[in-house]
Amino acid sequence: MRLKKYLGILLSGIMVLSMAACAGTDKGQTAAPESGQTEAAKQQTKQEQTKAEAGNGDITKVTMWSNDQHDQAVYEERIKEFNETIGKEKGISVEYTVYGSDYYTTLDVAVTAGEGPDVFKCNKIGNYAEAGYIMPWEDEAGLKGLVDRFAEYNAPGYGEFGQKTYSIPFRVTTYGIACNMDIFNKYGLKTPETWDEMRACAKAITEGSKEQAYGYALAMGYGSYNYFYLNLPNAASVGDEYFNHTTGRYDFESLGGFFGHLQGIIDDKSMFPGFETMDGDTARAQFSAGNVGMIGVMSSDVTTFKNQFPCDFEWEVIPYPVQDASNRYKEPIGVSMSYVINSKASKGGYADKVAEFMNYLYSDEVFVATNEAQVDISVLGDEITSKSKVDGLDPNWIRFSDMAVYCIKYPNPDGDLSIEGDSYQDVYNKILTGIVTDVDGALKDLTERYNKALDEAVASGKVNINDYIDPNIAEKMKWGK
Repeated sequence: MRLKKYLGILLSGIMVLSMAACAGTDKGQTAAPESGQTEAAKQQTKQEQTKAEAGNGDITKVTMWSNDQHDQAVYEERIKEFNETIGKEKGISVEYTVYGSDYYTTLDVAVTAGEGPDVFKCNKIGNYAEAGYIMPWEDEAGLKGLVDRFAEYNAPGYGEFGQKTYSIPFRVTTYGIACNMDIFNKYGLKTPETWDEMRACAKAITEGSKEQAYGYALAMGYGSYNYFYLNLPNAASVGDEYFNHTTGRYDFESLGGFFGHLQGIIDDKSMFPGFETMDGDTARAQFSAGNVGMIGVMSSDVTTFKNQFPCDFEWEVIPYPVQDASNRYKEPIGVSMSYVINSKASKGGYADKVAEFMNYLYSDEVFVATNEAQVDISVLGDEITSKSKVDGLDPNWIRFSDMAVYCIKYPNPDGDLSIEGDSYQDVYNKILTGIVTDVDGALKDLTERYNKALDEAVASGKVNINDYIDPNIAEKMKWGK
C-alpha cells in the first residue's frame, strides 16, 4: 500500500511537471535552473511547495528587494502581517530581501539577466523604463488610486518617465543643525537663526573651551555633504537651489553668500580640524563625545544618536540658519528613491497581485508604523504624523517631521548633462579647501558651463526643460511659520 501511494504521488508529480513544461507559465520569481532540472520544473516545484506550506490553494509569490537597512525590522513585521492577512485571503506571499552596499550592482545583474525581483528599489528608472525592464503603473488598474494620490509629489526624475508613472515617492529625508544644548547652556548661547549668529556661536564655543570643543563640523568626506549642507540650506536663504525651477536655468552664483558664511567659520578656526576629509560617522562620533557644538544632521540621525553614537546630553535640531531671519524660505528636500515593478509581472499575468501588495506597502498603516518607529518620514507629512498615537516620540523626530519647514522640490537635470571641466562638487571642494580663492569667478564659470551643457541637452532632445520648471515653486517655498 505504501509503495502504491508513493508511486501515485510520483506519477502525479510527473504529470504536473509535464503540463508546466508545455504551458511555460510562471507567476513567481524567476531563478537560474538547478542542474538536471528545467526552469519550468523548478518553478512548478517551488509553487507546489508554497501551496503545501500555505494550505490555502494557489499562491502567487511576489519578491521584493531593497537596500534599506534602517527600516528593515519595521518592513519585515509589516510584510509578515500582510502575508498572514490580506496575502492569505488574496493568495499572495511576499518574500522580502534586504541587501548591503552592493545592492545596486547585484540588482543590475539580476534585472538585465531577466531574473530580477518583482518589486525593487531603483536608482535608474529612466534606463530601466527604456529597456522595458519595469512596467508603467498606468498599465494596471489596481494602481490608479496610488498614482492619483501621490501625483502632486511626483515628477520626471523621481517616479515619472516619458509621461508614464513607474514609481511613486513615499518618503523624504529632512535635515538641519543639531546643537549640543549642554554646550550652548554652558556658554549662555541661544540656538542661532542667522549665519552671523551661527558663526558667533561657533566662535564662542571654540574659544570658550580653549579648543577642547569646536563650534561646527562640516564632514566633507561624506559624499552628499554638498547636497544636504550647502545646496539645500542655501536655498532657504535665496528661494531656490543652484538650479532655478522658475527660469529653468542654473545659478551657482546664488551660493556666493553661503560660501562666505562657511569661510568665516573656517577663518575663525571654529571648524573642527580635518573637516576636509572627515566622513559623516566620524563627525557624528565627535558630536556624541561632546567635542562639537553644532553638526549637520538628517532625520535618520535621531536613531543614530540613540543606538550607534549615543549622546549623554540633550541635543536639539534646528532649521539651518539663514542669511536674513526676516526673509526666510522653506528648506527644499527631494524625495527618496522608491519602488518599481518588474515588467514580468504584467507579462506573467500577475500584476493585479503585485498591485494588491503595493496598495498595502503605500498605505497609511505602513506609513504610521515607520513614523512611530522613527525611521521614515512620509511625503504625506501631517496627514500621517497626526495619526501616530504612540507615546514618547523623540522631540527631534517631531521637529524633523514638521513639513511646514520643508518644501518637496522638483529634481534637477544634472544627470542628463555632459559637463566640460570640473563638476560643481569638484569646485565646491576646491573652494572650501582653499585651492580656489576667486569664489565669485568660480561660481560664475560653473553657471556658464552648466547652462551651456543644458542648452546642448535640450537641443539634442535629451532634456525636456518643461519637466524641470515648477510654476508653483515660489509659493511652495514661501515661509509660513
